[in-house]
Amino acid sequence: MKLNSNQKSLRVFLAVELSLDLCRKVGELQCQLRNFLPHVNWVRPESIHLTLKFLGNVDAGMVEQVLTALEPIRQSQPPFTLEIQGLGSFPHLRRPRILWIGCTGDISALRNLVSGIEGMLNQLGFPPEEKPSYPHLTLARIKHDNSQVGGVLTHSGLLEQPQNLGILRVDRITLFRSDVGQFGAEYTALWKIPLNEPESKISR
Repeated sequence: MKLNSNQKSLRVFLAVELSLDLCRKVGELQCQLRNFLPHVNWVRPESIHLTLKFLGNVDAGMVEQVLTALEPIRQSQPPFTLEIQGLGSFPHLRRPRILWIGCTGDISALRNLVSGIEGMLNQLGFPPEEKPSYPHLTLARIKHDNSQVGGVLTHSGLLEQPQNLGILRVDRITLFRSDVGQFGAEYTALWKIPLNEPESKISR
């Protein structure tokens, strides 16, 4: 990885990118929800991803060590599929702060992947998550009028409506860099790590 002379650390995380088709469907769903929730902060569809592990600020020289640590996982974990469906909110419906759509399907494979990542990176000094994660894609962040938004979600029946956006094929992990931009966080894909496919290798 080539870094400029002033770049000493990177704020990075590991995630699964969405296909262009899924990005389009997420954007369409957000447009529908805007009719009910006009004042929440919607995440740009192209920025939405399935987070696997947030590493935080990492010394630029350690990125190669992270990639090396993930090599056994890359070789042993076969691709799998998830289904993107079901709306929900965190931390609870009374005063929600996050509106999300969930993941179903081969959750056991996803948990194995996350567990493997946690174990390998723990050896490099990245502590495992204290709380179990619920696989989801963040659609919006609610910074104001939380109780009012919760009331809308409760009485509109939005969370009970079946929302199925299709299949997410997990066949690679992407190492993203996160930077604060004019319109919030901006994500740049640094490395793509394919999962157990013949002749595959980590690439930029």
